[in-house]
Amino acid sequence: MLDVCPSCRIQAPHRPGRAACPRCGGPLQVVDQAGRALAPTAAPPQRGQSHQQQARRLAPRPNLRWIADRPAEARPSPRPARKTAALPTPSYRTVPRWGLSDSVPAAAEGPQSPTTEPKAALTRAFALTTYMLGGAAVAHLIRYIVAVVNRSTPIPMWLDLLTGAAVLVFGVCAVVGMLFALYAFVRWLLAERAQTFATANRLDPRSTRGQVLLSAIPLVNVVGAPLLLTEAAMCDGESAGAGETLKSVERIKRIALAWAVVNFLALLALAYRIGSLFSDSVQVSADGLAITTLSLAVSAVFAHWVAPRLVTIFDGSTRNSRPERRMVIA
Repeated sequence: MLDVCPSCRIQAPHRPGRAACPRCGGPLQVVDQAGRALAPTAAPPQRGQSHQQQARRLAPRPNLRWIADRPAEARPSPRPARKTAALPTPSYRTVPRWGLSDSVPAAAEGPQSPTTEPKAALTRAFALTTYMLGGAAVAHLIRYIVAVVNRSTPIPMWLDLLTGAAVLVFGVCAVVGMLFALYAFVRWLLAERAQTFATANRLDPRSTRGQVLLSAIPLVNVVGAPLLLTEAAMCDGESAGAGETLKSVERIKRIALAWAVVNFLALLALAYRIGSLFSDSVQVSADGLAITTLSLAVSAVFAHWVAPRLVTIFDGSTRNSRPERRMVIA
């Protein structure tokens, strides 16, 4: 005998006491091998109830879960296992110190300032000018001594020609050195002002042409160059405070005073040399040589003295001393 469910069309060997279908919960019928119904295994459902509702009331529906799965031919092939080579054991030259250490990079490794190269060129130009002016001063001093000796004792012709040629050659070299130093100074001044106003997020009130005219024209730069330096120092020292600004202004005043003295002696020597050309007096020529020698010597000392002080005018400002802000992440 078989237990058959009319709803699901499933069948199973007859088992006494089994009245509900395990799949849908409907009533089962007992049939023989020929398919004839023998007797119902459960009472007919009550009025208003279906076979499923009566079976669900008699026996709870089993907890079934349907899971979808791919067929065998649609399943992906297993990935091959990756073979990774063994990494070498890490080694360190020094003991590693990880943590919140504040490591400041070296100054040489960081980006150079835009005024670094003009500053180095200014130092070299003033050093070269010092030697040229010093040589011209020595040549003029020897020429003056020869002129003094010639007043009482005749001198050889070769000595007169040699000292005259030395004065001419060293004088031309001194003029070339001063022009070269002036060019280096103007270049450094323009770069310094550009960086100063850019750091302060301000526009330079003076044009490049105006700065060149104020700092490159002789006699005009006696007032123009200190003015340009003072403006840059005032702009650079706004965030540093009044103390740093006053120090920079005091340095500029001392340099301006020395520069005025040098120009005064140069004008006096030029006046004497022009006067000696239109005068037959030997004394005027000798005085012109003496004043020229003094002017060249003072100029050489000034070039040697002013070079390190010019490049350090802005060293105490916040642009060069402001520490960088770094974020340390744990």
